[in-house]
Amino acid sequence: MDVVVGRAYKVSLEALKRFPWGKYVKFAFLFGSASSGGPAGDLDVAISKISLEAFGDLLADLAKYLSLPEDFIDLVVVTERTPCPLVLEALKGVPLYVADWDEVYKYFNICQDQQIDSRKLRLLETALETIWRR
Repeated sequence: MDVVVGRAYKVSLEALKRFPWGKYVKFAFLFGSASSGGPAGDLDVAISKISLEAFGDLLADLAKYLSLPEDFIDLVVVTERTPCPLVLEALKGVPLYVADWDEVYKYFNICQDQQIDSRKLRLLETALETIWRR
């Protein structure tokens, strides 16, 4: 499957999977519009926690490897502080590399549980009611 990025660049899903992700991260997932194979404004890639220096190296090396300007690559670091809706969307994407499924499941399960609890407890509705009553 090829993805057209920024109307001018063609990126192969197989090429993305062959990139040496393990040199930088424990996991990488393609998500967003590019994961469905349609045209995309950029490549959204969720990655595991990484140092700032390694992040810059990963972005530069990935752009060079794909012959794609860095502006067309959006690396999203998944940590404990990443909003759960984003974590769930990203980790439901296309796995490009996974060295540690336990880490992926940890983030996914925590966020899935949080969303279930939020629905059960009606947290959004309660917050909105509190605002409206003011």
